[in-house]
Amino acid sequence: MTIQQCRYVLEIAKSGSFSKAAKQLFIAQSSLSVSVKTLEQELGIQIFDRSGNGASLTDAGAEFIQYAKQICENSDFVAERYSSRHIQQKLYIATQHYDFVADIFGKMLQQTDSDSYRFSIREIETYNVIRSVETAYSDIGVIAIKESAMEIMRRYLNKRKLTFTSVLTVKPHVFFHRDHPLADRQRLTYEDLKKYPYVSYEQGEHNSSYFTEELTDAAYIDKHIEISDRATLMNVLLITDAYTVGTGIMPSALNKGDIVSVPLDSPEQYVIGYILSDERSVSDMTKQFIVDMEAALNIEKTPEEADA
Repeated sequence: MTIQQCRYVLEIAKSGSFSKAAKQLFIAQSSLSVSVKTLEQELGIQIFDRSGNGASLTDAGAEFIQYAKQICENSDFVAERYSSRHIQQKLYIATQHYDFVADIFGKMLQQTDSDSYRFSIREIETYNVIRSVETAYSDIGVIAIKESAMEIMRRYLNKRKLTFTSVLTVKPHVFFHRDHPLADRQRLTYEDLKKYPYVSYEQGEHNSSYFTEELTDAAYIDKHIEISDRATLMNVLLITDAYTVGTGIMPSALNKGDIVSVPLDSPEQYVIGYILSDERSVSDMTKQFIVDMEAALNIEKTPEEADA
């Protein structure tokens, strides 16, 4: 199997036709057909159902195409990363869905005066944050771990030669729009939230409770909404009485006061920190990001935490 064959499959799936894909790829249709047929024989599956109306993915093909996308994306990433050795500054960040990370990232961009750089920030599921650092796709990963799951997560990371460094421990907060019926409360309980829809980030196939970005167990909630990005989360919170549970950290520059947070009575806490690989040196840009992150989160510490 070659990367080129993977690209062929992706183009055929996109265009829905071998002939259209061949034109886009600037190759003969016969060569394209032979290449895909060879791939199917090698894998022992049929990727496409071929008909006079075009080509459609089989069940096996739909599964394979997900791997083909990853292969091509990783190939493009490696090619870009090593074809630009003249670039002075590079920083690749993977993170759960946090405003404060985007805020730190934006301020780093403002302060960068280099003539050439490659910066990247990816907001992805917890498992993929970890995997991204493990495979060197990202230099650093930012996650929050439930305090009760800390030892399990540390063992999980250690097996992958990764180290988690905690920066701040915070109690959970409930987020909703500023005119929400509960917005004037000083503290909230799970019972207070029972009748309102709960929004959480989906974790895909890796949906272990240790990977969830929220402390609430959705299994005991009647109204549950899963989303995959912060823009959708904000829209849902702004136009409905739904809520989510988070760290309580939301930079005002991004929020503009439309979303508010109220402390939640819970025995659980979040431990916010970063992941680095034990097998790679830490670049100067990564070190600077860590310094900026620690400085930003230090503002959130209580006097007791700061003294500690």
